[in-house]
Amino acid sequence: MRSLGRSASRLALFLAASLAQASSLILTDGQVIKGSDVRRDGDSYLVTMVGGNTVAFPVALVQEVRLEDDTPPPAAPGFDTSGPKTLAGPESAQFHSQDPKDQLKVFGPPTKWSKDAVDTTWVPTNAYDPNVDVMAKSRSTWSKDAVDTTWVPTNAYDPNVDVMAKSRSTWSKNAVDTTWKPTDSWGFKKLSFTTATSPTNLASSRDAGALSAATAAPSGPAPWTCAESFFAKDPEQPTSDKDNRSSSLSVKPLKGPEYASLGMPLYEATGMLGDKSRKAIFTIAGGECRLVGGDADAVIGLNLPPDHAMAQDAASFNTAMASRGGARVPSGVDKLDYALALVSLTDPRVSGSTAAKLKLISTPEELRSVTAKPPTSCSLSKGKRRKEERIATGSFATPKIAAGKEGDVITFLTWSSAGGALTRNTVVLARGGVVSSKREPVASHIGVHTD
Repeated sequence: MRSLGRSASRLALFLAASLAQASSLILTDGQVIKGSDVRRDGDSYLVTMVGGNTVAFPVALVQEVRLEDDTPPPAAPGFDTSGPKTLAGPESAQFHSQDPKDQLKVFGPPTKWSKDAVDTTWVPTNAYDPNVDVMAKSRSTWSKDAVDTTWVPTNAYDPNVDVMAKSRSTWSKNAVDTTWKPTDSWGFKKLSFTTATSPTNLASSRDAGALSAATAAPSGPAPWTCAESFFAKDPEQPTSDKDNRSSSLSVKPLKGPEYASLGMPLYEATGMLGDKSRKAIFTIAGGECRLVGGDADAVIGLNLPPDHAMAQDAASFNTAMASRGGARVPSGVDKLDYALALVSLTDPRVSGSTAAKLKLISTPEELRSVTAKPPTSCSLSKGKRRKEERIATGSFATPKIAAGKEGDVITFLTWSSAGGALTRNTVVLARGGVVSSKREPVASHIGVHTD
């Protein structure tokens, strides 16, 4: 019992020594004030000294407060305070992880089934292919007849040929012509007129030097005279009157590659009608000035839709070509190029002051290149434009030239920058030297265009 009491007293002394702390203040002048306890009260640090006295130090004199233990006293006899040690077992013993994941590593990877010698896995395949007719080999089909009995009717209607001419009853011509011809009292300009060649008018014009003698038609009026007549303020008054002339006028030969296939001399005149600049494309044939393109409706004073203006220009073109033997394709010129040049000439939005671009669509790649370019501004929404692009793509057809009994029929697609319109054109080259054109709108607002 006596030895047990001594051991308990030694343990108490050891714990007291280990719990004793030495707190210290480091003053600004370098002095170190040590005590058993340091606390702050207001603007002062209170240090409890070893004897139990409390000394106050102002905060301004304190540089640092240290709460550090003094050098630990030596262990009491029979005690070791150097740290934990291994009392039994190997020195390298470590605490094992209590994580189940680490504990299961000793079992290795999970058991796997061995692979079969023959792979019996069945993977179904999709028999549906939207591009392949999977029923082609199993579908019943009709055998082709040895003799083709299909009857294909032919179209007997030709807008350029009078098919009833030989069977129609006709009246004999009267000995005296009693036909009454009314006069025009509305004041519209004539599509063509005959005027005498006036060298003085050409010489006195301010831009007459730009046109050489070689460009003027030898059997008709001078191009400048025709242009002054087209842009006269009053068609009933002579153009020799200065007040009746356009405020500005320019005339030049039209020799662009898009019209060279027509094989006829063309002239382009630009003048003022009211407060707007207009363009007139004309030719000189049979001693007359013939308006065949440009802003023809504005020049003659009529408000015509584009299709009617094209028909008006085509009729004037046929009349002008009649003096040259008819509207026939020149030697060495492709019929498709001839038809495209005719459509470009008679379309007022292409040959007129709008100056829209007209492009032949002969391959699907050309159509895709047009639709791939988005417009800078368009009145239609993006969804409606995509619908128009799908319609245009589904309506593509390569240019075709069909030879008929009465002439050749040429069909082709064109794209115009005016409205982004894709149009199917049909041009008929009749054997009698007459040409006509018709167009059918396919889609609009595609590609880079102007509304």
